Amino acid sequence: MTGMPRVLIVDDSEDNLYYLRTLLGAYGYEVESAVHGAEALEKARHSPPGLVISDLLMPVMDGYTLLRHWRQDDNLKDVPFVVYTATYTSPEDETLAVNLGADAFIVKPKEPDEFMAAIGHVLSRVTGAGARSVHMPEASDQDIVKQYSAALVRKLEDKTIQLETANRALQQEIADRKLADMRLETLIEQANIGILVHRNFKPILANGEMARIFGYASKDEIQNMPDCKLLVADGEWQRIEACNRERLEGGDVPAFYDLKGKRKDGTLIDLENRAFAIQWDDHLAVCSMLTDVTQQRKVEAQLRQSLRLEAVGQMTGGIAHDFNNLLTIIIGNAELIEESSDPSLRALAEVARKAAERGAELTGRLLAFSRQQPLDPKATDINLLITKMDGLIRRAIGGQLEIRTVLPANLWHVFVDPAQLENALLNLAINARDAMPDGGRLTIETSNIRMDEAAVADRGLAPGDYLLVTVSDTGTGMDKDTLARAFEPFFTTKEVGKGSGLGLSMVYGFVAQSRGHVRIHSAPGQGTSVRIYLPRAAEGIALATREIRDGSLPRGSEKILLVDDDAMVREMVVMQLQNLGYRVASAVNGSQALDLLEREGGFDLLFTDVVMPGGLNGRQLADEARKLSPGLRVILSSGYADPAVPHQGPLDQGVHLLNKPYRRSDLAKKVREALA
Repeated sequence: MTGMPRVLIVDDSEDNLYYLRTLLGAYGYEVESAVHGAEALEKARHSPPGLVISDLLMPVMDGYTLLRHWRQDDNLKDVPFVVYTATYTSPEDETLAVNLGADAFIVKPKEPDEFMAAIGHVLSRVTGAGARSVHMPEASDQDIVKQYSAALVRKLEDKTIQLETANRALQQEIADRKLADMRLETLIEQANIGILVHRNFKPILANGEMARIFGYASKDEIQNMPDCKLLVADGEWQRIEACNRERLEGGDVPAFYDLKGKRKDGTLIDLENRAFAIQWDDHLAVCSMLTDVTQQRKVEAQLRQSLRLEAVGQMTGGIAHDFNNLLTIIIGNAELIEESSDPSLRALAEVARKAAERGAELTGRLLAFSRQQPLDPKATDINLLITKMDGLIRRAIGGQLEIRTVLPANLWHVFVDPAQLENALLNLAINARDAMPDGGRLTIETSNIRMDEAAVADRGLAPGDYLLVTVSDTGTGMDKDTLARAFEPFFTTKEVGKGSGLGLSMVYGFVAQSRGHVRIHSAPGQGTSVRIYLPRAAEGIALATREIRDGSLPRGSEKILLVDDDAMVREMVVMQLQNLGYRVASAVNGSQALDLLEREGGFDLLFTDVVMPGGLNGRQLADEARKLSPGLRVILSSGYADPAVPHQGPLDQGVHLLNKPYRRSDLAKKVREALA
């Protein structure tokens, strides 16, 4: 097919845009998109498309308004316009679209082949007709707005009209009026939105939901108000008054808008208002239907923050992964140079190694925030861990602060990386110290908590048993703006040089990667409380044990197959292993490694990177290698938590994990641990 027209898709849903771009692109169409009518008009006027496919319910400018402008534009009126909607699907909605000039009205969802057949029909009809006479809508903007809002207010307006008719015919139809009054009252009282009828801000009618939203005991309190301006935030009523005045005069004003309400106790709330003019007692009044969307707005804000943190995390995680390979090489070579007999070389190597280790600490925090940090989770007794950390915490925060721990007996165990949990608690303790320059109290408290679906609804957790760790201080606290950015990497309120801005970011990433949740409660002058929810460990998992360290480096003579696609990393690790007495063969990728296993054999240990080219990642290579050599021990090495590394559970027997970057002592001990 040649000469395919360019298609402009208009939809505020990214999922719908993606679907249509993919479907139309598969059929050879060039696709452009816009998220609302105003953007679509601007793009089309700059470069008219060959076809437009538009949703109806959109922000800024809806599909009906776009269609009306489209048919009034001399440059666009001949371009076919297809309505594709899932919201407005009634015959009245289709009639309105066709009257405005739509070439087709398609209801979502539609099977792909049926959808493309309908599009082809529109294009063939328009192409075959040549120059066509386009129906130009005569409806005013006010008519369009009224028709668009009809679906939302139709029932209430119908009942209101019935009541007005009954009022005018009071002498003849008293029975009908009573019935209409009763039906209207039932409708209003059972509505789950606040309904208020007022004239010049003097309340005429209110329902029970209106009283509940604004914190009043009954609707009578609202109806008896001298002025319902008391229900809106300061500065809002002037805007509302101007809209109502124009609405009553027949002007073109929005029927739907957001506003700030004020409850009886002065608390501000977010409201959505649907307003229209109504005849009441032979005089015009305004009917407002109000919905409290305060919680919805909070959830939307949390979602936006979560998405932003996710995007930053992906970027920082990628950078940190690349750094870990470089740091592995720097640390390894620096340790080799430190064995030189030249004191000046040893001193330089020590400086380089320490700088690289500081870099490794930084990348570790970045990976923790991005939830790409390789974890070594174990069943952990948090009370015991906190007790053993007491001295470390006291040294970190100094003697001017009081430390209080509340560690109840019978606390559940949790399945976490104990070393990373120690880092998280230490970071929180240091933050608390900095928030209490004049002294204060740091409290670390643990408790068991069982959360049902309602409790986990806004935490992104699954219902179940959790252990709650609360770290609180009596310090300066945080304002709302600081609290909103507290988990962002590199964000800090400390002086330059006194904080990296990665402490809370690391805590956030570590807890999320451990399938938990972290929340901060704080206010200026009221201190800060950080609450960490961690899932309970399954029964039967052995508790973590403290590692016994000694100063000597274990050595050996076994045969090791090293696999890494980075030449510098590969050469450095081969040299270190050979210096420890091992016999080493190396491969660039999984295929080459399997070939060596088949040809040479006799390998005691496979030491492989996780992320490699060539079709096999490290975990897949390990599985294939153990088929060839069932007793083969395996070490997986990774700079971040690739999906191939099962970091959320225990590793298979005989498989070990070594995180990059690592020191020679870490390498030596891990090899002996794997071969033991």
